[in-house]
Amino acid sequence: MHWEVDHVFFASADGASVEAALSEFGIAFTERRVHLGQGTANACAVFENAFFELLLAADTDELRSDLIRPLGLYERISWRETGACPFGICFRPEKPVLDDSASWPFETWAYAPPYAPAGKRIPVVTPRHSLYEPLVFLSPQSRPMTTRPKSPAHRGASRMLTSVTVHRTRERAPISDGLRCFAKQGLLSLVDNSAYRLELEWDNGRTGQLHEFPASVPITIRW
Repeated sequence: MHWEVDHVFFASADGASVEAALSEFGIAFTERRVHLGQGTANACAVFENAFFELLLAADTDELRSDLIRPLGLYERISWRETGACPFGICFRPEKPVLDDSASWPFETWAYAPPYAPAGKRIPVVTPRHSLYEPLVFLSPQSRPMTTRPKSPAHRGASRMLTSVTVHRTRERAPISDGLRCFAKQGLLSLVDNSAYRLELEWDNGRTGQLHEFPASVPITIRW
């Protein structure tokens, strides 16, 4: 099966200041949602083929519940204190398919989102309680998980997300087999570094421009 990036998230306890910095740069946040029962809320910037999600805390008790704890969302949102990786990546199949999980070259575990219809399960690739690598999970949809038919302008133009790079700290545990599998397919790049950082490339980086936000907003945009 062939996969592609559906969306990428950055979890932050400083949602207002992070959104302000990204918005000032030119990223348009046009969709918002509260994930009831999961303890999170979001602000989303929709690109032509994917979207970026700023993931925020909405209910600490829900975030720390037994159901949500294996995802490590509380720790990811509080990454500056916990050292957890604040990034997540969702992949979707390129074409509509029936459940083909038996053929996947990686293991998953099923997460039942409390805000979703009964019976819905999200396959999670990152092992439970693995806090020091991105949270990787899968979408059953073969289209971007957005309601907007056309991408708004970001820094003056509609954008394609063409590359994702995650910088992770050297001293953490080795990455899981599932994450390594997606990296080997070229769906994301992993870089050892002294600090977490997310690099998003728009439009194959054809203009050669780059903007690096400060350490409190560990994101770099190339376009």
